[in-house]
Amino acid sequence: RGQGLQESAQESGQEICGQEEVVADPTRPSRRLDLLVGLLATAACLAHSGVRAPTPAVNEPHYLAKARHLVDPAWCSGDFFLESSNPHLVFYLLAGPLTRVVPFEAVAWIGRSLSLLLLATGFAALARRLVPDRPAVLAATAAFLLAAALGNLSGEWVVGGLESKVLAYGLLAWSAANGLGDRPRLAAVLCGLAISVHPIVGGWGLVLAVMARPWPVNRTRLTQASLLVACALPGVIPALGLLGDGSAQADSLQVFARLGHHLVPSRFSPTAVAAYSLLLLAWLIGRRWIEPTHQESWWTRLVVSAVLVAVVGAALALDRPPADTGLDRIRIVLMKFYPYRLVDVLLPAAVSITATTLLARCCGPAQRLAIAASMLIVALALPACDRNPSRLPPEILADWTQTCDWIDINLPAEAIVLTPRGSWAFKWYARRAEFVVFKDCPQDAAGIIEWDRRRQLRGRWLNDIELGRPPTETTATAFGNEPVTHILWRRTRSLEALEGLDPLLVTPHHAVYAVPPRN
Repeated sequence: RGQGLQESAQESGQEICGQEEVVADPTRPSRRLDLLVGLLATAACLAHSGVRAPTPAVNEPHYLAKARHLVDPAWCSGDFFLESSNPHLVFYLLAGPLTRVVPFEAVAWIGRSLSLLLLATGFAALARRLVPDRPAVLAATAAFLLAAALGNLSGEWVVGGLESKVLAYGLLAWSAANGLGDRPRLAAVLCGLAISVHPIVGGWGLVLAVMARPWPVNRTRLTQASLLVACALPGVIPALGLLGDGSAQADSLQVFARLGHHLVPSRFSPTAVAAYSLLLLAWLIGRRWIEPTHQESWWTRLVVSAVLVAVVGAALALDRPPADTGLDRIRIVLMKFYPYRLVDVLLPAAVSITATTLLARCCGPAQRLAIAASMLIVALALPACDRNPSRLPPEILADWTQTCDWIDINLPAEAIVLTPRGSWAFKWYARRAEFVVFKDCPQDAAGIIEWDRRRQLRGRWLNDIELGRPPTETTATAFGNEPVTHILWRRTRSLEALEGLDPLLVTPHHAVYAVPPRN
């Protein structure tokens, strides 16, 4: 009876004016702090993106023009790259509708904000499982951005312009964080979405996750696999369509002529190879003082798996176009899958996380925040070639954009323009189709071969002009059967050699010509 009276008194004390006492949620402050950390990490990534890769960044014209054409085929009709296959179909469908409503510049920044929010909060959530506290999370983020500013191995970057791989890396980071948080189904869904957005980046993420944690076959694992496959299919189906039409010539052109700086290890910078070897050694030594928790052990296996994939990829890689042997054909096909891609990202991330974990043992939270701010400032101040992705001097770049603006206003919408080597963001500024661009190489075999044919045709015709002599092939001979309506070229002392062409615009550095109509 006494216990009943006590419970009654407690209940009456918890009720004031007919309202029950609200018990505070003990997790709410930590959630707010995690949100604050995620937002600060996002702000750091946006600053890094804006300062080191101003719009349009190196790949943004490539991706956003493809997205615009997919939802509006009349836009830049006749551009054979835009009308080629769509390996990143999901990304184009996500970005395409917005490109019809607002300018490319606004689309790029909206996309950057959303994709870097996903990436930064995902990295923060993953780091939170591996480092001691929130100041260490911010320090790890700043260290990762500093490592990215110092360089990479195979040309792979994460924080920069808008493209599909940024979304894929963000989804993989969230997938890993949820996997370490014992939410395997959500982790599988996020990994599947990463594959859908970017099949190669997401696919390698899946391969490394399986290597790091072998999956026994049971009902739970089958459910996860089913969720992953269902989420991956929208992006996998278009990509699989490109695997069956390969040819030795197309594969060789893609690997050695177009993507050699990403795919041929012999072309990697010896300094970068040495730096990544030292990073690997430093990480292996540093983690000897890290407590071997379940989460840290899985993260270690994941990074080691990425290193093994890169080493095997380098061992199988060719340093020249393949001979007519079955083994060489297999090797060049394997090279197309970017085996160095994830080690380029995961090894600096692992070093950053390990370094900040060790830093936490000798520095207080305030000191770590100060160090994080210092690393971010250094990362933003370091020189970067992508601060000027056009690689043009300021005077010529200004003339180029003004010429493109004139084309946008004055040339017919159906014009197909022969642009010079190093054409920069022409479709972004001029909104007209191009005959051929080195950067815009299709990914299907027929498109790659046609890209090379057009590139060589332009080169043969223009080499003579660049050397200051009359062209061996006249305009009518070279482009009589080609869909070229106009020529945009950089002015040289041999400008007068282009006889028979009608100049529409002449600027200090460029000239626009109309190609005579075909008979």
